[in-house]
Amino acid sequence: MGCGASKTTVKLVVSDNFPDFSTHNNWMAKCMTKDVYQRLSNLRTPSGYTLDMAIQTGVDNPGHPFIMTVGCVAGDEESYDVFADMFDPVIEKRHDGYRKTDMHKTDLNPDHLIGGDDLDEKYVLSCRVRTGRSIRGLGLPPHCTRAERREVEKVSVEALDSLDGEFKGKYYPLSNMTAAEQDQLIDDHFLFDKPVSPLLLASRMARDWPDARGIWHNDNKTFLVWVNEEDHTRVISMQKGGNMKEVFTRFCNGLNKVEKAIKSKGREFMWNKHLGYVLTCPSNLGTGLRGGVHVKLPLLSKEPRFDSILRTLRLQKRGTGGVDTASTDGTFDISNLDRLGTSEVEQVQKVIDGVKALIEIEKALEAGKPIDGIIPRKPQKMLASNFPDLTKHNNWMAKCLTPAVYNMLSVLKTPTGYTLDMAIQTGVDNPGHPFIMTVGCVAGDEESYDVFADMFDPVIEKRHNGYKKTAKHKTDLNPSKLIGGDDLDEKYVLSCRVRTGRSIRGLCLPPWCSRAERREVEKIVTSALAELDGPLAGKYYSLMTMTEAEQDQLIDDHFLFDKPVSPLLLASRMARDWPDARGIWHNDNKTFLVWVNEEDHTRVISMQKGGNMKEVFARFCNGLNKVESLIKSKGYEFMWNEHLGYVLTCPSNLGTGLRGGVHVKLPLLSARDDFDSLLKALRLQKRGTGGVDTASTDGTFDISNADRLGTSEVEQVQTVVDGVKLMVELEKALEINVNVKSFIHSEKKQSKKKQKGKKPALLCDGFPDLSKHNNYMAKFLTRDVYNKLCNLKTPSGFTLDGVIQTGVDNPGHPFIFTVGCVAGDEETYKVFAALLDPVIEARHNGYLKGAKHVTDLNPDNLVGGDDLDANFVLSCRVRTGRSIRGLGLPPHCTRAERREVEKITVDALATLDGPLKGKYYPLSKMTDAEQEQLINDHFLFDKPVSPLLLSARMARDWPDARGIWHNDAKNFLVWVNEEDHTRVISMQQGGNMREVFHRFCNGLKKIEDAMKAKGKEFMWDEHLGYVLTCPSNLGTGLRGGVHVKLPMVSKDARFDGILEKLRLQKRGTGGVDTASTDGTFDISNLDRIGFSEVQLVQKVIDGVKILVEMEKKLMAGQSIDELMP
Repeated sequence: MGCGASKTTVKLVVSDNFPDFSTHNNWMAKCMTKDVYQRLSNLRTPSGYTLDMAIQTGVDNPGHPFIMTVGCVAGDEESYDVFADMFDPVIEKRHDGYRKTDMHKTDLNPDHLIGGDDLDEKYVLSCRVRTGRSIRGLGLPPHCTRAERREVEKVSVEALDSLDGEFKGKYYPLSNMTAAEQDQLIDDHFLFDKPVSPLLLASRMARDWPDARGIWHNDNKTFLVWVNEEDHTRVISMQKGGNMKEVFTRFCNGLNKVEKAIKSKGREFMWNKHLGYVLTCPSNLGTGLRGGVHVKLPLLSKEPRFDSILRTLRLQKRGTGGVDTASTDGTFDISNLDRLGTSEVEQVQKVIDGVKALIEIEKALEAGKPIDGIIPRKPQKMLASNFPDLTKHNNWMAKCLTPAVYNMLSVLKTPTGYTLDMAIQTGVDNPGHPFIMTVGCVAGDEESYDVFADMFDPVIEKRHNGYKKTAKHKTDLNPSKLIGGDDLDEKYVLSCRVRTGRSIRGLCLPPWCSRAERREVEKIVTSALAELDGPLAGKYYSLMTMTEAEQDQLIDDHFLFDKPVSPLLLASRMARDWPDARGIWHNDNKTFLVWVNEEDHTRVISMQKGGNMKEVFARFCNGLNKVESLIKSKGYEFMWNEHLGYVLTCPSNLGTGLRGGVHVKLPLLSARDDFDSLLKALRLQKRGTGGVDTASTDGTFDISNADRLGTSEVEQVQTVVDGVKLMVELEKALEINVNVKSFIHSEKKQSKKKQKGKKPALLCDGFPDLSKHNNYMAKFLTRDVYNKLCNLKTPSGFTLDGVIQTGVDNPGHPFIFTVGCVAGDEETYKVFAALLDPVIEARHNGYLKGAKHVTDLNPDNLVGGDDLDANFVLSCRVRTGRSIRGLGLPPHCTRAERREVEKITVDALATLDGPLKGKYYPLSKMTDAEQEQLINDHFLFDKPVSPLLLSARMARDWPDARGIWHNDAKNFLVWVNEEDHTRVISMQQGGNMREVFHRFCNGLKKIEDAMKAKGKEFMWDEHLGYVLTCPSNLGTGLRGGVHVKLPMVSKDARFDGILEKLRLQKRGTGGVDTASTDGTFDISNLDRIGFSEVQLVQKVIDGVKILVEMEKKLMAGQSIDELMP
């Protein structure tokens, strides 16, 4: 089967390769059209950089819902010219309207700076100016070769070594600095780490780490250069105190000296009149400069107008811990907002002048003086209509509300009289945080969401991760469906809490209710709560009438809520008539709490110390259900509908309105740079234990669910339980110095390596440093082999660097020998045979390059296998992979090829009938119900997180053209475009391996016949058998496994030796790299190539029978020596 020798090719059109941007929020995705893609997709820069390489980071990273990322990078200086039709509009959007005809200004003369030596050091703690520089003629970090990266290091370090006087210093390469040097650089906050950001990894910035990277600084530690981080060089001048002029002078003088030294060696920086200094990311074009000061503004930073003042001054803020950090004591890192179109002097001048203005406002606030007269202002744009000026706003309402929608809705009212202007006023008055996208609108009554649907629907879709107006919400308040949650480790988990809101139908919501309605809410709710008994019996404390002692007790219990001070709530009219008809109810045990008429009619909270989230959730559900039953008995009900779930004031709380949170100690895990990306992957969010917008001070966080709408209460709390368990396990692993990167990191690296068009005559060596590596590729890749193969390509353009990048980036486990290389197409195994043949021989037990592989998919040739003892054998499974000839393999395929694989495969599977008849579920558009069912069936595969797969570029464009097909009986399964084109699996419970193999063979033959009928065939040759991505799977690609109970044999010291002699291998039943917990193992064939499918499954059957016989003898207290293989 599959032994044809033809080389079928598949003709594809460019439009097939256009990425799916339907859920993307980055500038590249906003600007890229099909016309532009078609025009540019076949172009290359002189060094071979392509449009797909430029945009891959934006394709793989759709963007933060609140922060617009760039979504593209340059691979060389020419990228900005060759792909100008894509880059120009991105640059215009990112740089505040900077047009393709504009000219940039450069000015590195510090004498042009006015003042800056007198920033008040009572407020200004330190000053810093940094920029990047790229060396002309060498590829930028996303595309450079190892030789080019090493050349950047050589050129930069030689120039830096020529500096003298105050600039004299030393270079510390990452690859061979001493432990003492590393500790000192960490103490000085000079050391940079291997990138973990998916944006950088998908841009291929971490390849070959730490090769040719390092830190240089002067002896005074005031002038610093990073080499080969995100750009060729990053240059920084800094010092304590408020003398920005001195910092900028050193910055300019140092840069000028470095440039002069580089020019003396025949080199120069990348620069042109339009873009200024050319750097990797379009966001840094122009000056690439960030001039920042750490400044104390505790009073001004609490002023609601703080963000708008900064925008007027063209400044931006971050916490002093870096980008995406918050200030904890009113100290901020304030820097210039602009990079392109203004000079270095102008940008630093804005920082100086702006910081002085901020300090003056801070001083006025300290003195209790009004600040209105000293706040910098811009002339307000006069509008001819009633449409609000939303040009500077950063909230979802402002993003979604168009003049057409406004004009259509502004004349409408709900039955109670609520208007569109009332709904949006909070978003008009509060433009939003530059880093946090607020909602910007509220409902005044239940009907608001219907009457103003044309505004609310797109806001809800944006805020709730693409929740469509036709979607149905799920409600599930049955706590018995929660799996686990009663066993969160209390060494780490301090407390658990679940809260939600509820609104009473027929009464207006807090932004619009009358006093009478608010009082009616209080009456209805307190009447219901008064009837609770048992553990839920409690008491209501009205804010208006509580005693001083009651107030003090509620404060001590952290139960009391205050009159709103947030501008968002005040503009929503939430504080009217305070404290009329507001109050707190709690049970006697203080574990069940209800707030009345705060931000919603009611807020219901269940909580307790310790790690029993199951108990907290059970009380939450039971209490809610009882309250609802009591309210219904009075003729009332909660607002709910099948689209929005429970209706609440703010669109952000629609659905469940639920926040399930735990206070958990994660000091080590939370200190990692990839903590936030882990939380995002787990659909969790963090805050400090002091509440929203607070930071953790000791590694203790309040971790909760990120989603509200579209998933049920049970699902959301399950997400918290499962995620917290995982994070606690990672924390424990870090405590004993286990490397957890493979669980967290999302690395996407490797693309085609191209010769540079503007290389100097002599470059540094491109041979990778494999001195610390433990994989087969590293064992066999000699300098001679590298030099012989490094300039070769397959017909589709796959290179040696493409083959080996995963093994270069992942040195290997000290106890597990990985392969370290992959194929990008069928021809890879021939073009790079000088490397791959010895890898295959070593990996496959001496399989020689002249050997012939045997294929046998006739299940009748199998002896026995229908009688494995079901008392020991729990299930049987056989799987393999298949690749379609003429299409690139996953590490190298285009989007069009991946989509063609899906089409060919799904068309073939659709022809299956009888017991094999089934259905295909694409990852990109399966329903929630389908996804949940596939999870329950253990059929769903996730986006790869393994660094081995990510470095092999297996996760590009996820989930595009991936999916799962299974037959109706759920015993024949096909994964499409996971690690191979297809993965085919036959399985069932019990011990009948013969039946599983029979189905496997018949199903495979029918699929192959259907493909051949359409002119397609699988990749196969007489030496390698079936050709797959990883050399470890060549031959049959088959893994025949059984889950078998061997609690006694597995404790025998000879167990591993027995398996080796039987040519079997073991893993835990949870998959590769898992251990058995109860003596149950997944036992499978060790070999893949050189033996037929029948022979390999026969080995599993015969071997498992021997193992079961051994287990029986040990159970009977007998020796197993005579059964030893």
